[in-house]
Amino acid sequence: NSLMISVELVCVLMYFSMGHMAGLPMPDFIHSYPAVNGIIQAVLSLAVLIINRRFFKNGAKGVINKAPNMDTLVAMGSGVSFLWSVYTLIMMLMSENPDTAKQLLHSLYFESAAMIVTLITVGKLLEAKSKGKTTDALKALMKLRPETATVIRDGEEVRLEITKVKKGDIFVVRPGESIPVDGIVLE
Repeated sequence: NSLMISVELVCVLMYFSMGHMAGLPMPDFIHSYPAVNGIIQAVLSLAVLIINRRFFKNGAKGVINKAPNMDTLVAMGSGVSFLWSVYTLIMMLMSENPDTAKQLLHSLYFESAAMIVTLITVGKLLEAKSKGKTTDALKALMKLRPETATVIRDGEEVRLEITKVKKGDIFVVRPGESIPVDGIVLE
């Protein structure tokens, strides 16, 4: 399941990007070589973005068709975060001063890029489940609707399909029966 893989990768990415702030133990090479941490974050983030590439495909289609949509916004937010982080990582790698590289490490937003697409995917999954439940409930309600109605025509009760009941018809509802159509109570 791509969502589970995305969540797992984002958890590892969060460890490398913010684990030190939470007091989690970090490998020594992370402290000594901040650019290595940046490269690890870039690889993890890129993997999540590739898994969730449908946002970028659908977002690009929206722009091309001059009808941007939610996927366009997700792709823009995630893409800009990723591209900024790539630029910052390149600056870290080019820097000869280790202190500058450590400072630039705080300007990486790879975790944001990956988190955006992952959280939106979780939201879409929850929305789909909710819609599915609503659809099931509506189908159950539709099954409760009676198929026929008893209509008085020419002074006699006639059983008709609901689709054949016309405006102005008088219909009869016996005790325990469902009301087949909207109407006004006459007696």
